[in-house]
Amino acid sequence: MIKRSYLISRVMGIPVRVHITLIILLIILTFSSGVFGMLYAVALFASVALHELGHSWVAIRKGCRVHEIMLLPIGGVAKMNNIPSRPRDEFLIAAAGPLTSFLLAVFFGWLGQFAFFFISLRNVNLMLCLFNLLPSFPMDGGRIFRAFMTPRLGRLKATALAARIGRIMAVAFAVFGLFQGNFLLIIIAIFIYQSAGAEYRAIYLQQMSQDWFTAGQTADVEVSPPPYARKAPPVWKKWKNKTNAFFADLFKNWG
Repeated sequence: MIKRSYLISRVMGIPVRVHITLIILLIILTFSSGVFGMLYAVALFASVALHELGHSWVAIRKGCRVHEIMLLPIGGVAKMNNIPSRPRDEFLIAAAGPLTSFLLAVFFGWLGQFAFFFISLRNVNLMLCLFNLLPSFPMDGGRIFRAFMTPRLGRLKATALAARIGRIMAVAFAVFGLFQGNFLLIIIAIFIYQSAGAEYRAIYLQQMSQDWFTAGQTADVEVSPPPYARKAPPVWKKWKNKTNAFFADLFKNWG
């Protein structure tokens, strides 16, 4: 039976899995470019895996649980149970990936004196580092940007701003990929566009649920024998008023 993904290793207790589509891609590269093409692709995705392990190593030390790392044709994804709300911790986790890629670029650059193969891997890792530093949320650069903006705007508004910039850049990536005939860049652009919106909605719902819980615990309701006093407005009305006020403020600042 064909599975969607296969476990290839465990590093720091984290399962590293490869998606079936990546396995198919490696087989195609082997037939089209020979063994050298396959080795290059394997080395490339090993670099991507190390990039994600860089994120994971810091995340574990910041109290996050990393469920798995999935390697896909468009890159890697480290699945965590949560992202720390402290801006400093989010910055360190986000910066760890590009830093790992940069160190790999330095290492492969040193090996490049022995074979041109390593020069190519150096360039790929350097590109991976710089591309991920673009402020396109939820890429690493976008998360770093949110970490810097959270103390100034709050987590929700910082996420809204980062997501909006991320979507604008995703459209730019798609247009560039369309004109260049780069199908992979178009897929990445779609992924960024959808992920930016999904993460903003998750943060929004989290914030609203916290506000609702707080309002429910601290609402100024006078308790008397049934029927209870109704001087304070119901909790749902407070939630509705806060929601309307948030969107009014959001469109005022970034509309």
